[in-house]
Amino acid sequence: MASNSADFCAMTRLTTRLPNEDPCSQLLAQFEGQKVTHCCPRGRVKYGAWVCLQIGWKSLIYVLASQGSRRPSGSISLIPSSSDDCFPTTHPRSLHMYPWHTKLASWAEGTGLHIDALGLVTLLGAEEMDRSIGRLVPSLYFDFLPLLGAFVVAGDRFTEKKSGFTLYNVSEGIMTTELAGWFSRWLQGQELHRVRSIVHWEVGDRPPRWRSFLIGLLLISVPTHATLIVLTVLTADWWGLANVMAMIVSVIVRCIQVAQNQAGIDRNIKEAQEEAQRYNYQQNLEIYEAAIARHEELRKSGTVSEETKLPVEPKDPNAIAKVIVITEDSKAVTIAAPRYLIKQAFTASPQVPNRVLYTACQWTGWVAFAVHVISIGMAGLYTQICSVVIILVATVLTAHKVGCEDSRLWPLLRSKLGHSTDEDMGNICWVSSRLRAALSSYPAFYADWNVMQQEHKLPSVQESDELGGVSRRGRRKWSDIESFSAKPNMSVKVPERRQDLYAWLDLTTEEDSHLNFWGLIPHNQEWKSLYLEKKAKHRRRMGGTC
Repeated sequence: MASNSADFCAMTRLTTRLPNEDPCSQLLAQFEGQKVTHCCPRGRVKYGAWVCLQIGWKSLIYVLASQGSRRPSGSISLIPSSSDDCFPTTHPRSLHMYPWHTKLASWAEGTGLHIDALGLVTLLGAEEMDRSIGRLVPSLYFDFLPLLGAFVVAGDRFTEKKSGFTLYNVSEGIMTTELAGWFSRWLQGQELHRVRSIVHWEVGDRPPRWRSFLIGLLLISVPTHATLIVLTVLTADWWGLANVMAMIVSVIVRCIQVAQNQAGIDRNIKEAQEEAQRYNYQQNLEIYEAAIARHEELRKSGTVSEETKLPVEPKDPNAIAKVIVITEDSKAVTIAAPRYLIKQAFTASPQVPNRVLYTACQWTGWVAFAVHVISIGMAGLYTQICSVVIILVATVLTAHKVGCEDSRLWPLLRSKLGHSTDEDMGNICWVSSRLRAALSSYPAFYADWNVMQQEHKLPSVQESDELGGVSRRGRRKWSDIESFSAKPNMSVKVPERRQDLYAWLDLTTEEDSHLNFWGLIPHNQEWKSLYLEKKAKHRRRMGGTC
């Protein structure tokens, strides 16, 4: 004991003197020249009880081995304690029954580890980050900063399919609840109307993201992480340095995994385009028209029976499909996208191009998460404060889509300041380098069927674009919107109904039968009559024929 007395520091607690014949006095004498505090939670020392000596920042529990005698007749055991309140967690007699307890306690004290509960903060925000990261729309400002819930990325939970969504491909007569994980999360992150929201999906080439690289990486991420590294190195906070490095690794892992999923979407789109080109719609259409003409000639000549089946009309894979998605909160969203894109982009999960790299990033992410949980609890207080502030600020702002292309914060701020904004005109965002979404909505006055006489006919819209290598002309959008001056003044908010949405889609008889089969149209004659009436009114509104 005397050889180790130099390892202990002076104390400032009150000292309780013990009788000279007490064995603790002999122990105290070995620390001569040092201020040693003694505390006994039982009020006074009894042989066979335990005594706690506080020396410096170490707590030592001394157990008197003798039982019942007034003078000690045994050795005294020394057990390090990790608590500073001098209350032992183990009964003294158990120390003789479990000798390894002393060795484990000595080893734990020698490591110098004092992990607190701050690491549990990294488990918060998992659901918000699952939704924000999983929709694959990065933030311009915070894409390269650490976020809460890093285990969501390491465990690949942000790509899992979510329940509660149903996709109805009205044009093809197909219904499925298996939506791609990114697509369902993207819908969750949008501010949708009950039935008026429309999402136009197109395939193109995204312009270079130099702005995101310059602002997000060079102006925000690099200075932030460099400041933390310099702070920890200058203060010799090596646990803090490990914490910062774990945060940087988690950012790199997240960026790689998100990029791999975006590349997987592009890969699915490429396969869908190749399949659409192999279909050769123009050739199949010519064959169909020739078969119809031949069938008509045979019918007129009376050489064909009425039971002969007509050939099936081919469908243009590049034509815009009519798709309805019912979200988990029962909102109906209209999806306008090429037919070839529906299955591969919105129902199939992305096929990451480099599975080995993706798996390696997952394992690296788990290691970085474990290091982050431990090191942030061991780091200095200043490092802990800086790390928590950076992570919380980046997480909260990312969850609110600050800096994202699909953010509605700027239009909302403009409307609060009194500037006129058109809520029906949405914004455009890129999900991958080839897939672009344009979110808009049907005009609010579409739901008011009593203003038909006051409306002007909408101009017909002709467009020529190239999707999937096939040029198309003369396609009319469902979301053709009047000029702002021609809109009626809607002073009273009109309720939105799915019946109105079906009328706006201008469904054919076959498409109506699909809705009827899925149970989306009630078996009510009055409801059907009103629906047909609204459909006829909408056709006149759009300048078509009934």
